[in-house]
Amino acid sequence: MEIADIEKIDTVKIAKMIMDKLGVPYSAAQEAKLLKPKGATLAKTLSDIESIEQTWKLEDVDDQHSYGRKQAGEAILLWSVPPKSAQVLENLVVLTGAKTVLEIGTSAGYAALHLAHGASMNEGQVYTVELLKEKSELAAENFKRSGSANVTLINGEASKVLKSSNNGKIDLVFLDADKENYGGYLDLLLPLMNVGGLIVADNINDYGHMMEDYLQKVSGTHLPNSRTEHRVKSYYLAALDNGLMITKKVSD
Repeated sequence: MEIADIEKIDTVKIAKMIMDKLGVPYSAAQEAKLLKPKGATLAKTLSDIESIEQTWKLEDVDDQHSYGRKQAGEAILLWSVPPKSAQVLENLVVLTGAKTVLEIGTSAGYAALHLAHGASMNEGQVYTVELLKEKSELAAENFKRSGSANVTLINGEASKVLKSSNNGKIDLVFLDADKENYGGYLDLLLPLMNVGGLIVADNINDYGHMMEDYLQKVSGTHLPNSRTEHRVKSYYLAALDNGLMITKKVSD
């Protein structure tokens, strides 16, 4: 699909296309829930995050961790998922009926608020993990201002959080954190997920070089001795924003 084509397609159709590509069913009842608009307080909070996206900056942070995609000597920015991708994520939560949603890489909470709005349609809960204290504090304030009551923010290192997880089986995951560790996160995530659950990874187009291990595992060849994970099936949506890799767990 060409970029020019997807710019003309609304986010509901994009979400449905992803689900069709991966063989994920959805019902008319779930689709009807997409009609519920965001409240004024939530919409204002999302708009405020968008307004500081290009100006918020954290300088003088050590180079021992990428904190998402930080290169040596660079400042840390918010790096929120683009608005259209965020709405597609929300639609996927609603259409799949996801009740337990996990995000790795909270930043200011932009994607988490979309995920939480979608999960609220299913009486679901979002757990979001952020390593940086400064971003965690910013996200916590945004969650409070938005009125979203179904978001649990965890300030910590993602692999440690996953190893100690006791929140039940996960239905949908959004990965938008330290790209080089995605392969390790996949290994920890799959045992925690329901069969049929989805993992959505952002920035495949622009930072795919930092997640080669992950991309090989979810979409590489199925030849002997390859690193491909045989419990998953993936669809690469390159035309949307920064590129999304959507992976479905097909077996235990």
